[in-house]
Amino acid sequence: MKLSTRDIDAYMKDGQITAPFKLSKQTLNAMESQMQALFDSYPDLDTNYLPALIEKDRAWLDFAILPEILDIVEQVIGPDIIVWSSALFCKSPAHGKATPWHQDAQYWPIKPLETTTVWIAIDPATQDNGCLRIVPGSHKTREIFPHTLNNSDQLVLNQELDTTLKNGLVPKNLILERGMFSLHDAYMVHGAEPNRSTKRRAGLTYRYMPASSHFDRTLARKMLEDLNVNDVTERQLFLVRGTRSHPSNNLTPF
Repeated sequence: MKLSTRDIDAYMKDGQITAPFKLSKQTLNAMESQMQALFDSYPDLDTNYLPALIEKDRAWLDFAILPEILDIVEQVIGPDIIVWSSALFCKSPAHGKATPWHQDAQYWPIKPLETTTVWIAIDPATQDNGCLRIVPGSHKTREIFPHTLNNSDQLVLNQELDTTLKNGLVPKNLILERGMFSLHDAYMVHGAEPNRSTKRRAGLTYRYMPASSHFDRTLARKMLEDLNVNDVTERQLFLVRGTRSHPSNNLTPF
C-alpha cells in the first residue's frame, strides 16, 4: 500500500497521518495474544506504559518489520530504516492514566532527529477511552519546546510541556478503529486524557529513524542524568530495511 501525494503532503503539513488501510485481523489477534503473554509473564507491570518490548521478547520485532508498515514508513523517512523503540500503552477501563502534553523529541538522543512513531490501535481508540490528541502543525519549527518535570503517578511520562504553552493548544482527537495505525513526527505536540470509559484502550508503538541518523548513547546517558527520563542507553537498534547506516550506530543483528 502506497501513500498518496496528498497523504505525504498532509504529514509534512500536520506532522501526522493515519495510514489508508487497517492491519489484518490475523495480525491484530497475534498482537493481542503476544500482549496477554507479556502480562502473564510479568504480572506486576504497570500496563499503562510498557517500553522496550523487543528487549523483553524478540517476538515483538516481528510486527515492527511487517512490510505493510515499513512501506508506509519508507515514504515518510526514506528507504534506510532502523527501528529502535517499541512500547505498549494499555489503559485499563476507568483507571487508565493520562499522557501529558509533550514532544517525543524531548526524550530521544537521536541526531538528526528525523524520526516517526507508528501508533497501532489494538483496541478502538476513542475520546472516551483516552485516544491520542495531537496539535497539527506543531512540529514545523523543528524545535523542542520547554518541558517541566512532573512525577505524578497519574501520568505515564514525566516530561510535560510548560504550562504557558499548554494554555494555547488547539488539539485534535485522533480516533482510530481497531487495526488502524497512525504516524507522527518527533516534534509534534501530543498527549492523551485518562481512560474514563468501561473499555480498555491498548495501543502498540514502534519508533523508526533514518539509518543515516545517529543514536547517541552518550547523549542518552546525559539526558537520563539531567532530565530523569527513561533509560534508553542500552536500546537495541535493528536495520529493518535498506543498507546504509551511520558509522557510529551499534546495530543488533537479527
